[in-house]
Amino acid sequence: MLKKTTTVTAALVAVLATPALAEWPERPINITVPWQAGAGAVDQMTRQLQATVAEGDLSSQPITVFNVGGPNPVGLRQSMSAPADGYNFVVVHTAMMTLEAAGKIDFGYQDFEPVARLGQFCQTTSVHKDTGITSLDELLERAASEPNTLVHGANLGAINHVYGIMVEDLMEGAEFRFVQTGGDAGTFPEMKGGRVQVTGYSAAGATNFALGADGAPDPESPVQMLAYAGPERHQNFPDVPTFVELGHDLIFCVDGWYFAPAGTPQEAIDGFAAMIEASLADEGMQTFLDSKAMVGNFQAGDALSAEMDRQWAAIKDVAARAAN
Repeated sequence: MLKKTTTVTAALVAVLATPALAEWPERPINITVPWQAGAGAVDQMTRQLQATVAEGDLSSQPITVFNVGGPNPVGLRQSMSAPADGYNFVVVHTAMMTLEAAGKIDFGYQDFEPVARLGQFCQTTSVHKDTGITSLDELLERAASEPNTLVHGANLGAINHVYGIMVEDLMEGAEFRFVQTGGDAGTFPEMKGGRVQVTGYSAAGATNFALGADGAPDPESPVQMLAYAGPERHQNFPDVPTFVELGHDLIFCVDGWYFAPAGTPQEAIDGFAAMIEASLADEGMQTFLDSKAMVGNFQAGDALSAEMDRQWAAIKDVAARAAN
């Protein structure tokens, strides 16, 4: 199980005790989700945050969640131009970087005030068992010696496609043949039917498709997991090594980031970040994260900005290639 935090950190206590924060919040806090309600783990995580804040009395004011349907850029652009009064926030994930790199939006994370990261889910690399491939090295060697023969299912131009390119880039000459299958739910039937040999499932997808009800690897599943792209092994599949353990500088996780419009008062940014950190002490939040194979990984301030810069440097060129 994920580690349960039982006390609010000293840093959080200090932030909440500062006189400036005593005046924030004075009215409901708005969080925009730039896609339809219920679509994806990050939207659901924000709903859990809303409930946790209310049930745990983490704020004197409630959180109101607004979903903006349609293409993601619509809600993001609305949020970017919202009043910077300390009561407007937006949640988004790593897809904002892929959209910017692909030229689908003319703005990016640098145009917002970064607030905090709550949770993340990381990718895995898996193959069909019929390939006979049992390790990441074998996969890369096959992809290099027989380029474009291993069919890689992905949502072309999206996160799992970007991830797949980053995996093939680990060995010179390695090339997958990428085909459109969508996300985890769309790709698994194609793999089960033998039309896809390799893919990058999220941790939740790998849990659902490679493991049995008892949490052990399912011998009836066609999915052979090879590597996990998180910073450390995942509790759901502790026998699957990370890319870093295998000697590759690859960490690829989809982060749930909260931003505010540029110019938002620092006391509101700090207060909102402190509220997010406190939510990770809640058992309900931890249970939710476990259920989605997500990891609570709080970040704020300079550390968050540095991590975003690292991800952008790693993603921007690859995402541009995926868009072509």
